[in-house]
Amino acid sequence: MLKLNILLASLFATCCFAARLEGSIEKNALLQDLADLESTASVQLNGGEYSTFVQKDGRFIFPEVPSGNYFLEIQSVNYIFPKLRVDVGDDSVKGAFSSLGSDWSTTGYDVTYPFVLKAKAPAEYFFKREGFNVMNMFKNPMMIMMGVSALMMFVMPKMMANIRPEDMEDFNKAQADAQKMMSDVPSFGKFLQAPAQSQNKRRK
Repeated sequence: MLKLNILLASLFATCCFAARLEGSIEKNALLQDLADLESTASVQLNGGEYSTFVQKDGRFIFPEVPSGNYFLEIQSVNYIFPKLRVDVGDDSVKGAFSSLGSDWSTTGYDVTYPFVLKAKAPAEYFFKREGFNVMNMFKNPMMIMMGVSALMMFVMPKMMANIRPEDMEDFNKAQADAQKMMSDVPSFGKFLQAPAQSQNKRRK
């Protein structure tokens, strides 16, 4: 009996402290006619805990909203609207700009009640394809390598022409020594084949 009384009391308190929450969507340079707003546009509290459709004149009404804090957002296919944090008290409704992912205690500017919201951007679901950009072409690593190679083709002959004969002989000698050293080093393939050949001989 006691539990039933507590339940009835809580339900009675909820009904008593429920407030009417309302607002409207107004036209602006982006949404020039409310008829352009799709008929399925709705206003949700806390991701759908409470939901209502936007009327033809742009108004929306929640008849009874219990006291508490709510996240208000307008669900529209074609437009993006600002989001609000709504605080419903015993005898007042307050709102402030908010956003998804922000700390619940951090809010923006206060919004007067009844709320008046305007579209802030068109809803875009695809990235626009970028046109041809010359700078992006030169940022390509392949283009950079080709440019360096072409530059070396023009610069190297001039550098070689300015080298003294004795320095040129030293350069050629060092290059020949390097090639000889590389030829004396056994290839990696032969290095791997040697253990396999020794194992085959042991098996025989």
